[in-house]
Amino acid sequence: MKDCYSPAGTPLVLSNALNTPSGTDANHYFASSHQLLRVQDGTGSRASSSSSSGSRKEDSNEALSKKLRSLQVGRYTSLIDSIPNELLSLIVELGFFDFADAEGFSPDVDFRSTALQISQRFRQVALCTPTIWSVYHVSQGNIRSQLRHELPANLPRSKEYPLDIRLSCFWDACYTEGLMKLLVPYSKRWRRLSIVTMNANVFEFLQHVPVPLLEELDVAFYSHERRTSLPSNIFDGGQASRLSSLCLRNVNLTDLPFALRNLTTLEIRGYGTWPEFEQFKEMLSGSTSLEKLVLHVKPGHVVHQQLFPVLADSSSNNHHHAKGQIILPELRVFEVYTSEWLSSGIVSLINVFACPKLESLALREGVGSASETARTIMSYTAQPHLHRNPAQLPYPVLEPMCTGFPNRLFVQSASLSLACRSFPASLLTSLELRRVMLPSHMSMKQAFSSLKNLKHLCFFDVSPNEGVLQMLDNVEPVYFQEKMVQGMESTIPIPSLETLMLDFRHCAVAVDPLGKDYSAAFIRTFSLPALSSLVLKDLTLSQWKSIADVFEAHAEEYPQLTSLKLVDIKEVLPTNTDHPSYCSLTRSFPYLRRLSLDGVTCNQVLRELLSASSSSFTIPIPPDRDDAAAVVFACPHLEVLSICNDSNASKPLLHRLVSSRMDAGRPLRRLYLDEHFSKNGDSWDWLKEKVELSPPEIGFF
Repeated sequence: MKDCYSPAGTPLVLSNALNTPSGTDANHYFASSHQLLRVQDGTGSRASSSSSSGSRKEDSNEALSKKLRSLQVGRYTSLIDSIPNELLSLIVELGFFDFADAEGFSPDVDFRSTALQISQRFRQVALCTPTIWSVYHVSQGNIRSQLRHELPANLPRSKEYPLDIRLSCFWDACYTEGLMKLLVPYSKRWRRLSIVTMNANVFEFLQHVPVPLLEELDVAFYSHERRTSLPSNIFDGGQASRLSSLCLRNVNLTDLPFALRNLTTLEIRGYGTWPEFEQFKEMLSGSTSLEKLVLHVKPGHVVHQQLFPVLADSSSNNHHHAKGQIILPELRVFEVYTSEWLSSGIVSLINVFACPKLESLALREGVGSASETARTIMSYTAQPHLHRNPAQLPYPVLEPMCTGFPNRLFVQSASLSLACRSFPASLLTSLELRRVMLPSHMSMKQAFSSLKNLKHLCFFDVSPNEGVLQMLDNVEPVYFQEKMVQGMESTIPIPSLETLMLDFRHCAVAVDPLGKDYSAAFIRTFSLPALSSLVLKDLTLSQWKSIADVFEAHAEEYPQLTSLKLVDIKEVLPTNTDHPSYCSLTRSFPYLRRLSLDGVTCNQVLRELLSASSSSFTIPIPPDRDDAAAVVFACPHLEVLSICNDSNASKPLLHRLVSSRMDAGRPLRRLYLDEHFSKNGDSWDWLKEKVELSPPEIGFF
């Protein structure tokens, strides 16, 4: 019989050769006889040496035999044979599960087959590692081999380890009975069971089957019948005490044999029949363990069943009555998938559930394939994360960008009015709107009046002219009048707002139907007394001119506006005061302390910052600054300057700005500069001596 060692020897065996000169006395096979001779020469006589020659010979032979035995073993050993079995078992496990999918049902079976053939020892370790024999995916493609060879041989190798089983039952019905005869005897070790079937007869074999360890159950039914019911005595009458995750697709919820109150995850998808509202509320309401709820249903289908009368009254905004809600006190994640986008029925369905500890709410587009990416229509997140870097995202960007803010709501290509009704608006501090459909002016006022704690408002891919028309009830351009826009000025107050961002989308047609740009009028629709930061992206020169003029005309209304960021302005900002598009940063933003230029030709801005302030204009001085130097330079209160993505930025101009402000007692506190400035070592060292330097901050904020 072959030994359990690897057949390949290693060069390290040569280090133990009998005549190795560098070997120590302890390892030298002559060591014992040499030691005896040394003792003889030191203390004995020639006469006594003859009497002990026999014993010396025996000792030498014994030492030689031991050495030869060790060398014989060394010929068949390698370093890997010194690894303990426990560690080898972990290596086999990691290789087997390395490419498993999110559910863990697609491990690397080829790796397991390879491990069985590496060596006799690897084979024994693999055969004695029950985890790699605990996952089974039986489908139409492998049902025959599973029945004949794999299941009979592999199931016993799992020993007492819990089993994860996925059955894609699209085979002939004749195979089901034989398969269940192999699997059911191991039902007491089933931990996860997934069944995808078009024939309900597979459930007959699960009646009165004990599943004491079952934690996750996923049942999907696809048939012309559209839905099915589970037998009442499935799994021994639903006795699955450890069941924590349940996913049902096209399975009726009426007379469900499982208790839902003990679940941590519940997914309801497809066309299954829902129970009456009071019955469903009794099944689920008050669950102290449910943390994740996923719904993928048609709200209209649920309403037509007349099971949820609260859904039928979708026109009602009063969705906080406990009588019409199912309270889930521990729910953290709520996901809804729909093919209806954001509709009143979806809003009503969401409002059926009251979730005081909700951390994430997501409404996504329903997709027909697992390989498709479900677009996010609306999402709420309670916890802040790092802001996303737009440069690292594919275009077009379809996911939230302002992820650094807490309690944020993201809405994409949907109705703002419906979005605000789907969630307690008073909790929101951040609102990100991407190409949304704005309601009428009156509805806008109502929507924003409920956002009492809103601090950050971001419009992505917004067309101000379209927004103005939408707020005017989509009035036809031929009936549009300038006084309509003027009547909306400062009529939507957001007293708590601190940050306003606008990412502009430009009109695709050559001639705008309104005849002029209303970007400034769109901004002036809102009353923002606490505004401290303004971010403008993808502006045209005319838009920049109109917006700057409006802020100049109403500078006293924005006493806290100290931060301005300009992103991706393709045209060069004029510095000549006679230019028709010229505007003064100092006049438009007199309290400016932080200026960020990203993808903007900055040399013209640097020249303006170096210019003296106009003597005909008195610059307001903040309460904490009362010195006369405040009126010497343009933007005299400026402390932080950020420049990036401008390969033509002038280093000498920046040096002059830093020096002149230091000489006047108004130094810049910090510069955010990209690698364009650090390429010149002398320039970079000079700047480091004068001001604190940092790399540009990621994102728009």
